[in-house]
Order: sequence, then C-alpha cells, then structure tokens
Amino acid sequence: MPGVSARGLTHEERRQLAVNLTRVVTLYRSILDAYIIEFFTDNLWGTLPWAWQEALDGLNPPQLAALLLGMPGEGEVVRYRSVWPLTLLALKSTAYALAFTRTPGFQTPSEFLENPSQSSRLTAPFRKHVRPKKQHEIRRLGELVKKLSDLTGCTQVVDVGSGQGHLSRFMSLGLGLMVKSIEGDQRLVERAQRLDQELLQTLAKEEKRNPQVCAAGAAASGAGPPPAAESGRPSGPPGPGEPCGGLLQPGSTAGPAGGDTDSAGPATLPSGAGLPR
Repeated sequence: MPGVSARGLTHEERRQLAVNLTRVVTLYRSILDAYIIEFFTDNLWGTLPWAWQEALDGLNPPQLAALLLGMPGEGEVVRYRSVWPLTLLALKSTAYALAFTRTPGFQTPSEFLENPSQSSRLTAPFRKHVRPKKQHEIRRLGELVKKLSDLTGCTQVVDVGSGQGHLSRFMSLGLGLMVKSIEGDQRLVERAQRLDQELLQTLAKEEKRNPQVCAAGAAASGAGPPPAAESGRPSGPPGPGEPCGGLLQPGSTAGPAGGDTDSAGPATLPSGAGLPR
C-alpha cells in the first residue's frame, strides 16, 4: 500500500498534511478513534450510514482487506459486488492519500545496527520488557524532553497516560528529571509499580557490585535527595542512601562512531558503566 513520507516535504507541505490529517480524524473520529472491543460494547456498526452497512455487510476479513486496503491475495482481482456509496469511496481514497508509508526510505537507526532488538543507546534495565520500537521512542522522546527542560528551566515533567511507565522511568532514573506519572488504568499502574521495584532492585545489586562506579556517577550527576514518589513510581534520580542512579545517568561518553544521524536530541547517552548490555 503506497503512502506519504514526511522526509523531503517542505515546511508548508508538512503543515498542510497535518491540517488534512486533523480534519479527517475529526470527521471520522467515531470509527478512527475506537478500540476493537468498542465495536461490540458501543455498537459501532449501528453508527455507520445505512449505505455503508449494505456495502460491507457479509464481507469476510480477506475481502475487506482486498476492497478497503487494496491488498488482494495472490492472483486475486478486486471486484465489488455492488456499487459503493461515494462517501465510503471518498474515505478509502483519503486514507490512501494520507497514510504514511510502511516502507520508509531511510536506514535503520544506528542504535540497532549491532543488535536489531536492543538499542545500544539504552542501558539494559531500560530495554527489559520493552520492544525495539518502544525503546527507540522512549529514547528519542526522553532526550527531547530533557533538552527542552534544560533550555526552559523546567523543574518537573508530567507524563499523562504513562501506561507501564517505560518513558517515565527513563526520564526519571535515566535522565535525572523529576517526573510525575498519571495513568487511569489500575492494571497498568500495578504493572508499572512492579517494574519500578524490579529496576530499583537491579540498581541495588549493581551498587553492591560497583560501589566506585556508583559514587563517581552520583558525583558527576550532582543528584540530590529524591522527591516523594506517587503511586510507587520513582519521580526523580536516587540520592544518597538510595539505589545507585549514577549507573543509569547520562555522562559525557561519546556515541557510536560517526554519530547517530537519526537523533534529534542531545548527545549520545553512554551504555551505563557496570551494567550488562
């Protein structure tokens, strides 16, 4: 399926693309901003125009993929069993025109060249339980937030919809930011708390193994006493007497040879002295 690539677009073209995307999402929000389970709980099928229901009723998943996504099976020809309403055809054409490409024309981020499943720019504790795509996202976004916080003098960061806390954990213990995490799903909160404790236990073990590294890291980062955490979520770098945050803190270590051209954040983070990779 063809798609749009933001690379190569001018600033004005990107702005117009954002306007078009926002317009479509607003117009079709009831079906685009919905979970699969809501199809059953909220009767989403009943909210579709009657002409749409007539056109789509009875189609199986492969047929829907062929007709809506333009993804016919091998040797299959796309055939419509009836005339589709113009509004449905318009949505299909719009989705084609605004969808982002699934085959980007740029190289794999340098952090995954050594191991495609592990970012070389995140320490092992931050990679655990995190898929490669998410590793890349929390690293990029965390570094951007850190850079903006330094530039603006921001002292606290609020992560709304923090989920399992991967980003909050990296910003707090990895980048030394004071982070407050907000999550409405109690199951995710409990999962985040378990991961917090797991990380703190890992740090405690590493502190015993490498006390000299911990002391050096704490002195370099200048970490003070940690602020009070809410809901069991760490909200700042560990201080004296706490598990060693220096092992996870960024330092002045240079990044991979040649730099990381895919990064829009600060300089490359070290792998974390004393931590297994």
